Amino acid sequence: MKLRTKIQIFLTVFLILVILIINSAVYLLYENRVSENELNRVHNDVENIMEAIAKNKTADIENERLLQALLPANSMIRIIDPQGEMIDEKAKEPSFLNWPSHYTKTEEQRLATSADGSPYAQIAVPLIWTDGSIVTLQVSEALYAMEDGLSILRIVLFLSAGLMLIPALVAGYYLAKLVTKPVQSLTTEMKRNPHHGKWEKLSLHQKNNDEISQMQQAYNAMIERINENIENQDRFVSDASHELRTPLSVITSYTELLHRRGKDKPEIFDEATGAILSEAERMNHLTEQMLLLAKNQGQESISMTPINISEMTRDVVRSLSTAYQREIKFTQHTANDVTISADRSKIQQAIYIVMDNACKYSDEDVLVQIKESDSHIHLSITDQGEGLAEEDQKQIFERFYRVDKARSRQAGGTGLGLAICHQIVQLHGGDIKLDSQPGNGSTFTIEIPK
Repeated sequence: MKLRTKIQIFLTVFLILVILIINSAVYLLYENRVSENELNRVHNDVENIMEAIAKNKTADIENERLLQALLPANSMIRIIDPQGEMIDEKAKEPSFLNWPSHYTKTEEQRLATSADGSPYAQIAVPLIWTDGSIVTLQVSEALYAMEDGLSILRIVLFLSAGLMLIPALVAGYYLAKLVTKPVQSLTTEMKRNPHHGKWEKLSLHQKNNDEISQMQQAYNAMIERINENIENQDRFVSDASHELRTPLSVITSYTELLHRRGKDKPEIFDEATGAILSEAERMNHLTEQMLLLAKNQGQESISMTPINISEMTRDVVRSLSTAYQREIKFTQHTANDVTISADRSKIQQAIYIVMDNACKYSDEDVLVQIKESDSHIHLSITDQGEGLAEEDQKQIFERFYRVDKARSRQAGGTGLGLAICHQIVQLHGGDIKLDSQPGNGSTFTIEIPK
């Protein structure tokens, strides 16, 4: 069902309910007011009859003729003895005699409906009869005028409801059109994407900052993110292809050399197989790191558990000190070991990458420190290497970026290590900062929330 249809149906049902509630309230209030007036009027008739009967005791007029004379229009008078027997009754219409009667010692009044659906008012009061006994005077009166008035009111309310509903339906139609028209325009624009393979922003112009305009802005922001991700993906594929092309070229060259001269010269065979093996290992390492980058996408890739970051750092320091056969100084500026919530394997990998780079690209001592603030732990790795220029610092965490490509290749670097580290730290809601000056070494500080 279309949005316009839903709005029209909702407005129609809502207006019908409102009109029904208002008209019903008007009808019930009017009916209640008219009923009270009718009962008061009949009650006045009863008082007049009682007064006339009391005066008749001295005037000595025959009661039957007196009741006939006192009988109001469209009404009936009954005199009922204590046994419920009818002493006398007078009615304007024979059908009134079918209305119920009973003896009572207290005043009663009610509105009722006859078998043919006509409303009538009935009032019964105790009365001292001519013989001194207490009887019941019951006066009933058909409310034809009230019924006619209520019938006219029902017709008026029904017609007024119809007259109010017609303009309301027309207004609902144009309101639904007013609301859905910009939505339809947005939908038409959105269906055009992608246009010739490109994701384009919406060109609609909304003057007001309403919900439609906000939807357009949100959609354009999504398009920006899509284009950014596509550019990153294209750049990654281009960089990966470039990085893989070099070892493939080396392998191809040495394979051709082996094919031409490898059988005759053993020294060429040894050199070629060694180079091919080395480049194959580098391709394997590069592929593994690219897979790591792909796996570290999104929060769902990490599993948070409590880990002792101090103990983990000491283990990495011990492992790399043994591997590089050099001293790595570790200092902890906290009273006790620090425990944080993080993904154990990924955080260990991030620490390993930064510390391994410090060992690869400097020959002096490496200093590792742990500090603690109210909300974060700060793990600093300082080397005494060549340091980084300001331009290199801006790009050092980008994929496949290497400051000294020749030296990085010689050291086995792929240009992905710091990008992986940066990605891992960001997944944990942290940050990695670099403080470096050319010739004075570098300090990488990993900040992770506790």
